[in-house]
Amino acid sequence: MGDLLQTAGITLDATASSREEAVRICGDLLVTLGAVSPEYAEAMWERELVFPSEIGGGFAIPHGTDESRQYVHFDQLVFVRFTQPFTWMNEEVQACVGIASAGDGHVELLGNLAELLMDDESRTVLLTSHDADTIRELLVSGRSAS
Repeated sequence: MGDLLQTAGITLDATASSREEAVRICGDLLVTLGAVSPEYAEAMWERELVFPSEIGGGFAIPHGTDESRQYVHFDQLVFVRFTQPFTWMNEEVQACVGIASAGDGHVELLGNLAELLMDDESRTVLLTSHDADTIRELLVSGRSAS
């Protein structure tokens, strides 16, 4: 589980002004890490058009379609925080957790992530920390590195 989020998959100063840009950044990062083929990154936007991935609290969780799982080489998360929040669909988003999952592991990931984001302290750390290792530890283990 420790390899589910690499430090190289954490960006703390991204710039986006639309959900399309944000999803592209997440997808490109997953491709760069070797976790997915470009087809998966494209499917992330296709899924977004059908079912927006904003989940409240300043977060969105873009991921691909069921059909695109064939393009996942290994399960991986990416964390992208934006320098300025922007309106996704109905809410402002300041960070995305991009998800690539070849199987049904994403269901558990989504549940754990939703629980984590309901905790005010954890959400604050994710939105303000400048330490990628702290963010990685929090997302992977569900608890603060400190």
